[in-house]
Amino acid sequence: MNRNGSKLIGAVLTMGLTVAGLTFLVGMVGMSKQIDSPMPLVGLVFGGLMFGALWFGPVGRALGRMLDTRPIGDEQMQLQIDQLESRVLDAGVDQQRLAELEERLDFAERLLAQRNAPELQRYRTPT
Repeated sequence: MNRNGSKLIGAVLTMGLTVAGLTFLVGMVGMSKQIDSPMPLVGLVFGGLMFGALWFGPVGRALGRMLDTRPIGDEQMQLQIDQLESRVLDAGVDQQRLAELEERLDFAERLLAQRNAPELQRYRTPT
């Protein structure tokens, strides 16, 4: 399934769950008229708060971004391209510095090996 199809299914499911939730809340209002207990009213208030928190919170923003089909402006695209180019250049500089450090380490290892070689010869036992 392509990305647009997945977006459509997600949007339809979200809207369907919203309609089911609103139907439940309307049923709670109807029940509160018939029952003397305040529990249906508490459920209605709690459900309304949850509904508002979801739709005006991260779920609502994500659904709005998903349904937003406006193309990205040329200025935004150029800014993103510039940021990516600077990251690539930084990675190249870091890679060059790492290669230089590897060369220095190899040189230091060779110097240590040359320095310790005569001492090692002295302690070896003849075979």
